[in-house]
Amino acid sequence: MQALWVKWRTPRLPEPDGERSGELGEGKPLRLLILGDSAAAGVGVSHQDKALSGQLTRLLAPHYRLNWCLHAKSGMTTAQTLKFVQQAPNGVDVILISLGVNDLLSPIDVQRWLASTGALIGGLLEASPGAMVLLTPLPPLGNFPRFKQPLAGVLRRREARFNRALEQFCQEKAACQLLPLMLPLTPDALASDGFHPSAASYRLWAECASQAILARHLIEDTRPV
Repeated sequence: MQALWVKWRTPRLPEPDGERSGELGEGKPLRLLILGDSAAAGVGVSHQDKALSGQLTRLLAPHYRLNWCLHAKSGMTTAQTLKFVQQAPNGVDVILISLGVNDLLSPIDVQRWLASTGALIGGLLEASPGAMVLLTPLPPLGNFPRFKQPLAGVLRRREARFNRALEQFCQEKAACQLLPLMLPLTPDALASDGFHPSAASYRLWAECASQAILARHLIEDTRPV
């Protein structure tokens, strides 16, 4: 009942305007796919320029000739995103995934979620062999001001189980890397709904992802031939 009350009281913010694909930058070609839920879609800001896609592509543009695409929709679970695999572009170099929050807020258990995650990544890698897959940890929803006890405690325990399982999953998959992302819970870190990231948080997320991409490709460029 508490969860339903919070859902009813939380404002529904729209996905921002702006381009969801494009080309920019100079240098070595890099094909980027951003995939996921409302956070990947940029909910919480007014335009994609301020969202994850806009901020990440700007950070990568000085280093790469970037061809990028965003496939994201509010409310998407990991299982639902499996339907997008056939629509996703083939032959990409980096896949950044933001999924799990809607699974966490549903009755699904960790093992079913991991099975869907494995199936999703398997399909993506089949279409893009050799791609680098960056996974985003679930945010500490139980610490968000909008959630009160006892719901907050339930969310903290579920978030901890989901993130431990995701970390273990990434350790066992050579193509996958879990971003070391820890967004602050300061007033300016959340959007007006008290749930989605603000532009400042999207910036931190983009910086974390760009650093992982640059570090991975720096290692590959310096390997002896």
